[in-house]
Amino acid sequence: MRISRQHDGDVVRVALAGELDLASSAGVRADLEQLVRELQPRRLLIDMGAVSFCDSTGLEALLCARSAAAERGVDFGLVNVHGGTLVTLQITGVLPLMVREPDAG
Repeated sequence: MRISRQHDGDVVRVALAGELDLASSAGVRADLEQLVRELQPRRLLIDMGAVSFCDSTGLEALLCARSAAAERGVDFGLVNVHGGTLVTLQITGVLPLMVREPDAG
């Protein structure tokens, strides 16, 4: 999993690339939670465009990061969700909680 970030004022955009699974989810969760604590952005957008796979541990990492953001009043959302990740979010019912429209940030 590769993680890159772009900080533009009070909006931080994090791009994930690769597989968000058991091997990478703990690190992604920790990185996102640390980013929220240290930068305290108004909005945190996670670009999922280059994520090729997301399992239940990846989904859990994203939900935990969303919760950490909410505790600090940070708007959290996923953008560019597609393929199996989109299906996973739909099936689990968390799609409306997590996905932002493309123009949201």
